Amino acid sequence: MAENIIETSRNKNLKIKVFQGIILILTSILILKLFYLQIFQYKTISQRAQYSTSKISILVAPRGIIYDRNGKILATNKQAISAIVYPNKLKTQKERMEVYEKLTKILKTNPIKLKTIFLKLPENAALPIRLQSNISTEEAIQIVENQHLLPGISIQQEPIRFYPNGSLASHALGYIAQIDEKELAQRPERKLGDLVGKYGIERLFDDILRGVDGKIIVEVNRYGKPVDPEYEHSIININSIPGKNIYLTLDLNLQKSTEEALKKSGTSSAAVVVNPNTGEVLALASYPDFDPNIFTKPLSADTWQNLLNRKAFLNRAVLAYVPGSMWKPVTLITALDAMVVKPNEKFNVSEAYYLGKTRFGDWTSKADTLSLKECLAWSRDTAFYQIGRRLTPEQIKKWGVTLGAGRKTGIEILNEEEGIVPDQEWKMKNLGELWYPGNTLHYAIGQSFLLITPTQAARIYSAIATGFQVPKLQLVKKIHNYNKTNQAPEKYKLDPDFLKIVKDGLELCVEKGTGLAAKLDSIKVAGKTGSAEVPGTGKTHGWFAAYAPAEKPEIVVIVISEKAGHGGTVSAPIAKQILEKYFKVNESKVLAKK
Repeated sequence: MAENIIETSRNKNLKIKVFQGIILILTSILILKLFYLQIFQYKTISQRAQYSTSKISILVAPRGIIYDRNGKILATNKQAISAIVYPNKLKTQKERMEVYEKLTKILKTNPIKLKTIFLKLPENAALPIRLQSNISTEEAIQIVENQHLLPGISIQQEPIRFYPNGSLASHALGYIAQIDEKELAQRPERKLGDLVGKYGIERLFDDILRGVDGKIIVEVNRYGKPVDPEYEHSIININSIPGKNIYLTLDLNLQKSTEEALKKSGTSSAAVVVNPNTGEVLALASYPDFDPNIFTKPLSADTWQNLLNRKAFLNRAVLAYVPGSMWKPVTLITALDAMVVKPNEKFNVSEAYYLGKTRFGDWTSKADTLSLKECLAWSRDTAFYQIGRRLTPEQIKKWGVTLGAGRKTGIEILNEEEGIVPDQEWKMKNLGELWYPGNTLHYAIGQSFLLITPTQAARIYSAIATGFQVPKLQLVKKIHNYNKTNQAPEKYKLDPDFLKIVKDGLELCVEKGTGLAAKLDSIKVAGKTGSAEVPGTGKTHGWFAAYAPAEKPEIVVIVISEKAGHGGTVSAPIAKQILEKYFKVNESKVLAKK
């Protein structure tokens, strides 16, 4: 009996100890959980608590202003209204789609893009996401009036990008639009609905221009209404930090004149105007162009397709083309430096040159005997075929690359093409063929497989104009308080007597030769035409390159007109208008008459 009592007592004590152990373990787990929540999850929990009792509005940072070299505004901001959504107010996909359907009846927008945003909304996110920027006052009023039918939807005022000159310098400036899925994957620091730079300077310097957004946090009661504003924690303001301003090297007035000249010609074209001594880009234009203001809200499918059909987004200033006769100064420099032609040598020119039985035609049938500078001024192909026959492709390539062809120019523009400066190795590697003597003849007149960009042409003619340096091109002059220094130019050496022959030929080209249409009365201009055949089309790209004043160059102008005819006919007059604006020739004439 005593043993049973002892055994019962032991069992009872064991049960008590087990129970106490369980209580201790549960208490320990609870304490550890509380410790974890208090220490490691404090920030998350406090944010959730704040978000459940607060309404957060984003103070969008105004983008930095973009100026021209003289402080004239190219891109700025204006106040606008945006439609936003608070994802944590729409718990289910069904709720989101119901709100989406109602909102499409209010917003004049692209419904597909709007639906994409709704479908991609992060769950329980308390921060608002922009649905559409720059909505109309009427749309904003309808959202407010229908607030009870649009849970989670609100409006906010914010600065929106504004380009006061419309399409002016659009290919240099770029535009702003809402971020897409591909960009989101590449830029994790951004969020759905953000407005980002899509092109040009706006894209390249997006992080510098955009600034840092601020917040307004307003505590609300259980009905979502703000609590007493006098309560010290009812409103928290975190100010936004504006983006940094950028000054470009462009000259607004010269840019306008350049674009007007391109539009007046009616051709798909481009122009680059630079200071040959510094490499600063004074004007950069491509036509057709686009108005960046239209991208502040979603475009209709028709508008987008029209832009694509016009190829308005092609920045022809950085696309590579066959240069044609504009390349001939490079061939002549190569031949003189290699001493395969004598400075006083003359060439017989005619309607064609024969390499074996293969005929290489000239642009004119006029027969004559011409000096080197006359061959260049009249752009006689048959003379340059003969010169090319004495050269190797490697020799031509060496001088072409030295003067800036076949490589990036340094300009702050995305998607600048490198072009092609071929030789025997290039042809075998890319085409699997040997280099034939006829290839060199075409190379000598700027045809063959050769491709250069207008920006590269600007470097080549800057190098010829200065006679000793190849400048790096520069589009950005200043960022905030930091003056961007000019990149060091590349130096080259050429016998001054050889250079004089080339420069004399370029001056004669405008004075009496194929570039006569660019001649100015009071300023001596040096230049070269180019008419590059476009294979399979029967058409030619019209080029013109010029620098002035010829005796002391301070401006280089490059113009290309796609499939538009001869350079002396279509591009030289465009260059003349640009030069007139720069030197204000017409204004001087008017003042003189008065």
